[in-house]
Amino acid sequence: RLGLALSDELGVTARGLSTLEASGLQKAVAGVRERAQGHCVCEILIGMPLNMDGTTGPMAEAVKIFGDAVAFASGIPVVYWDERLTSVSAKRSAREMGKRTKGDKGTVDRLAATLLLENYLRAQQSAKGEDVARD
Repeated sequence: RLGLALSDELGVTARGLSTLEASGLQKAVAGVRERAQGHCVCEILIGMPLNMDGTTGPMAEAVKIFGDAVAFASGIPVVYWDERLTSVSAKRSAREMGKRTKGDKGTVDRLAATLLLENYLRAQQSAKGEDVARD
């Protein structure tokens, strides 16, 4: 399962889109490509599952292979972003909203994707602000 989220055209806000149920690399890549092209995105953000100490492991390598395949198939640049603790935060947010997450991992995946995108957008806005301050 892959949680999907979109930003607004200005890259300020994020919203959950859907959860992609795909078994196997080819189906997952095709699903992401179709949705990305259908929404005319200019960049695809993929969560990088880093270890708590910031190192990469086998899952990160698998994600890199997936991301490279998505970039090749779609022609859209892929950016990787640290996804540590996004699922934990998503579960907490779902509980706070009164949503049940047991048996509905799609909701958690979609919320985690939204949180990941929000974190990325916030970092991009912060970096832009620093660039303007330096000029």
